[in-house]
Amino acid sequence: MSEIKITIPGRPVPKGRPRIGYSGRKVYLYTPPETEKYERDVSRIGKLICNSPASGPVEMEIALFFNPQAKVYTTGGKLRHGTLPDLDNCVKSIVDGLNKVAYVDDRQVVRILAERRCDQVERAEVIVREADV
Repeated sequence: MSEIKITIPGRPVPKGRPRIGYSGRKVYLYTPPETEKYERDVSRIGKLICNSPASGPVEMEIALFFNPQAKVYTTGGKLRHGTLPDLDNCVKSIVDGLNKVAYVDDRQVVRILAERRCDQVERAEVIVREADV
């Protein structure tokens, strides 16, 4: 793999904090469903483009495109206009989604350049390339 370009359609989803669940007397942690779905989508799209995961160090360029006029609903059902998620949490969702797809382990990522942009079409554009280390 020298360089791959991946476009993930739809609004980028930030990595949610782990949640605590209870089953009788047992306590367990789980990832929020919206985060799990987005990471699965990122992985599925990445598998269409990547033939095999990189084994050496990699660097990433991530451009997140948001429509600030889009109507966004929170999990509680409240409408929030123009609210943009944290850049670092969205990057974490993408890096975790491409784990074992574009690279063997996300510890191989040595450099990330990320930016948030405005556009009518919400998406994430990701470039993964071998790092010159």
